[in-house]
Amino acid sequence: MTETTTERRDRIVEIYRDDTAHVVAYAGVAYHLTPCCDASAKGSLGGIVCRSCYQEVCPMYGMGWALTDDKDWARFRAYMLAEYPASAQSLDERRALAL
Repeated sequence: MTETTTERRDRIVEIYRDDTAHVVAYAGVAYHLTPCCDASAKGSLGGIVCRSCYQEVCPMYGMGWALTDDKDWARFRAYMLAEYPASAQSLDERRALAL
Protein backbone atom coordinates (compact mmCIF):
# COMPACT_ATOMS: atom_id res chain seq x y z
CA MET A 1 0.00 0.00 0.00
CA THR A 2 1.41 3.39 -0.96
CA GLU A 3 1.43 6.40 1.31
CA THR A 4 -0.84 9.29 0.30
CA THR A 5 0.27 12.93 0.28
CA THR A 6 -1.93 13.61 3.32
CA GLU A 7 -0.39 10.71 5.24
CA ARG A 8 3.12 11.98 4.43
CA ARG A 9 2.28 15.47 5.64
CA ASP A 10 0.81 14.12 8.88
CA ARG A 11 4.16 12.79 10.08
CA ILE A 12 7.18 14.65 11.37
CA VAL A 13 10.22 14.57 9.08
CA GLU A 14 13.62 15.67 10.32
CA ILE A 15 15.08 18.25 7.92
CA TYR A 16 18.31 19.04 9.78
CA ARG A 17 19.91 18.33 13.14
CA ASP A 18 23.25 19.07 14.78
CA ASP A 19 24.43 20.33 18.18
CA THR A 20 23.11 23.83 17.49
CA ALA A 21 19.84 23.31 15.61
CA HIS A 22 16.95 20.92 15.08
CA VAL A 23 14.65 21.58 12.13
CA VAL A 24 11.64 19.42 11.32
CA ALA A 25 8.75 19.49 8.89
CA TYR A 26 5.13 18.76 9.74
CA ALA A 27 1.96 19.40 7.74
CA GLY A 28 3.97 20.92 4.89
CA VAL A 29 5.84 23.45 7.06
CA ALA A 30 9.51 23.37 8.13
CA TYR A 31 10.39 24.97 11.47
CA HIS A 32 13.04 25.03 14.20
CA LEU A 33 12.52 23.23 17.49
CA THR A 34 13.48 25.11 20.64
CA PRO A 35 16.90 24.47 22.20
CA CYS A 36 15.45 24.18 25.72
CA CYS A 37 12.89 21.39 25.17
CA ASP A 38 13.17 20.38 21.51
CA ALA A 39 9.58 21.58 21.08
CA SER A 40 7.80 23.92 18.71
CA ALA A 41 7.38 27.58 19.60
CA LYS A 42 4.34 29.81 19.73
CA GLY A 43 3.45 33.43 20.13
CA SER A 44 2.53 34.88 23.52
CA LEU A 45 1.78 38.35 24.82
CA GLY A 46 5.47 38.86 25.59
CA GLY A 47 6.99 37.36 22.46
CA ILE A 48 7.82 33.89 21.17
CA VAL A 49 7.97 31.09 23.76
CA CYS A 50 8.74 27.39 23.88
CA ARG A 51 5.48 25.46 23.65
CA SER A 52 6.68 23.08 26.39
CA CYS A 53 8.25 25.23 29.14
CA TYR A 54 7.07 28.72 28.03
CA GLN A 55 10.61 30.11 28.23
CA GLU A 56 11.04 33.06 25.87
CA VAL A 57 13.06 32.14 22.77
CA CYS A 58 14.44 33.95 19.74
CA PRO A 59 11.69 35.00 17.28
CA MET A 60 13.30 32.73 14.66
CA TYR A 61 11.82 29.74 16.54
CA GLY A 62 8.35 31.07 15.77
CA MET A 63 8.95 31.09 12.01
CA GLY A 64 7.90 28.43 9.54
CA TRP A 65 8.60 27.88 5.86
CA ALA A 66 6.08 26.33 3.46
CA LEU A 67 7.59 23.32 1.73
CA THR A 68 5.11 23.53 -1.15
CA ASP A 69 5.95 27.15 -2.00
CA ASP A 70 9.11 27.22 -4.13
CA LYS A 71 9.94 30.85 -3.23
CA ASP A 72 9.53 30.16 0.50
CA TRP A 73 11.62 27.00 0.16
CA ALA A 74 14.34 28.96 -1.67
CA ARG A 75 14.49 31.49 1.21
CA PHE A 76 14.63 28.69 3.80
CA ARG A 77 17.24 26.75 1.82
CA ALA A 78 19.45 29.84 1.42
CA TYR A 79 19.15 30.56 5.16
CA MET A 80 20.05 26.97 6.09
CA LEU A 81 23.04 26.88 3.72
CA ALA A 82 24.33 30.20 5.11
CA GLU A 83 23.86 29.37 8.80
CA TYR A 84 24.53 25.61 9.08
CA PRO A 85 26.86 23.03 7.52
CA ALA A 86 23.96 21.51 5.58
CA SER A 87 24.25 20.39 1.98
CA ALA A 88 21.81 21.56 -0.68
CA GLN A 89 21.30 17.97 -1.80
CA SER A 90 20.47 16.80 1.73
CA LEU A 91 17.97 19.63 2.27
CA ASP A 92 16.27 18.95 -1.06
CA GLU A 93 16.05 15.22 -0.32
CA ARG A 94 14.50 15.90 3.10
CA ARG A 95 12.01 18.30 1.51
CA ALA A 96 10.96 15.63 -0.99
CA LEU A 97 10.40 13.16 1.85
CA ALA A 98 8.18 15.64 3.68
CA LEU A 99 6.00 16.52 0.68
